[in-house]
Amino acid sequence: MIFQRSRLNEYKYKMKTLRTFRIVISLTLTVLLFFIFADYYRLIPQHLSSKLTYFQLIPSLLSFINYVSPEGTGFILIIILTLAAGRIYCSFICPLGFSQDFFIRLGNMFLKKKNSGYSESHYIIFYSILFISVLTFFTSGTVIILWLDPFSIFGRFITYTASYPLIEVNNGLASFLIKKNVFSVHSLNIRPSIAGLAFSLSFFSLIMVLSFFRGRLYCNLICPAGAMLSIISKFSLFKIRINHENCIQCGKCERVCKSGCIDYNKSFVDTARCVACFNCISLCPNQSISMTLPAFFKKDKNRVPPDKNKGSAAISRLNFLAGLLLLPRILSPKDNNENVLYYQDPGKQKQYKRISYSSPPGSVSIELFNRRCTACSLCISACPTYVLQPAVLQYGLHGIMQPYMDFNTGFCNYDCTLCSDICPTDAIKKQTLAAKRMIQTGKSVFIIENCVTYTNGTDCGACSEHCPTKAVHMVPFKKSLVIPEVNTEICTGCGACEFACPVRPLKAIYVEGNEKHLTADLPEVKEKTPVKDSEFPF
Repeated sequence: MIFQRSRLNEYKYKMKTLRTFRIVISLTLTVLLFFIFADYYRLIPQHLSSKLTYFQLIPSLLSFINYVSPEGTGFILIIILTLAAGRIYCSFICPLGFSQDFFIRLGNMFLKKKNSGYSESHYIIFYSILFISVLTFFTSGTVIILWLDPFSIFGRFITYTASYPLIEVNNGLASFLIKKNVFSVHSLNIRPSIAGLAFSLSFFSLIMVLSFFRGRLYCNLICPAGAMLSIISKFSLFKIRINHENCIQCGKCERVCKSGCIDYNKSFVDTARCVACFNCISLCPNQSISMTLPAFFKKDKNRVPPDKNKGSAAISRLNFLAGLLLLPRILSPKDNNENVLYYQDPGKQKQYKRISYSSPPGSVSIELFNRRCTACSLCISACPTYVLQPAVLQYGLHGIMQPYMDFNTGFCNYDCTLCSDICPTDAIKKQTLAAKRMIQTGKSVFIIENCVTYTNGTDCGACSEHCPTKAVHMVPFKKSLVIPEVNTEICTGCGACEFACPVRPLKAIYVEGNEKHLTADLPEVKEKTPVKDSEFPF
């Protein structure tokens, strides 16, 4: 008896250690991903960011499909891990899964009850969403996936919602330290995107509220990554199984199951819905539940199939799917009118309308970018000039939340490749600095009727001063005045001219995006006149 108790205590200790290990790994990865999305000081090395996104299922898979390379093989390791021990990804690696676990724990605390027990599966809905996501990917790109990818949902929430309180704290601290003549912390001039905030907060909150009341229902009803791993986990080598002979019918395993996939009365575990959190194993008082070889390796004659008429979840899945369509009104970001130097009468300005917006350099074309991007917002959080902003209708309905270049908020740095370096799906292809400098994402268009030199007879030239290639250069106009002229052959569409233009409400120069990116000519470099040696060269 003493020996059996000793073995039981040792088993409980090992199982609790396994659960603790899962929590530590999941917490560590989620915190690291949080700081990658909120790393406005660029403190995290680029290679670490790439390694963390390497193990995200959908971004890794899309990266491999778009461009076969070692950087996109992370999904293969996840599949191998799933074949070995089930949906380990959902509890160990997925940041949205950890976020749901946090709210599940809060629900258990505040509602004073455990999860509601075994619930009927809805695989028709679950796998239909996966099928539709795959089908639309090959026909229309990521139009469905960008809404449902767990990594993208988490990334958008951190970028547009959770990081802004940190920015305010940073700016308050910077203001305080400046008064003390300490300049180690600088202020971050970042405007929140109203559209991004509304979209990310509403969708993330909906999933968290659902997890508060119904556990991992999103993971087993909506998530395409979960559906894919659910199918694979049916063939996993090790599965969680209940020993019918040792089970004392206490029901603890069923009450702590996040997925509602355990029916202790029937000694049944629906392993396709199990997210491998190990809560049931760690809390079993009699060593009756464990991760073992599947039934075709170790037969259990006492195993009784579940009752198909067993009660279902309290929340209607169809109502939940319909609720996803009730997103809040998405507002377009307003123009930043700070530091406006010249406000003209709108009735006297020449009206124009941008036909096409610019996609990030390296995305090849807007059509291809819309097909590949999952709108995870990682490039938006990494952009040092904040020119990348979440789209509302700039790309149409199929490109909501995908990044576009908003030249009201910033410009594309001529010497920067961060967005292509950090993109986890290869929607923005990696570029060398030399190659990036020649990508023409759009062309500058000068409207002389709106220029203050033309309307007011005033010197300006802000657009030319900020142009890195001097595609916008000054030419003689009237008397001693000069006015901008655009050389579209060497223009890269970086938007520095549009960002710098002081005229409002309509600027005198703007960038018309290229539907398909072109190659710009390199600007001519004038040879420097050599200085003759002299006794006093300075």
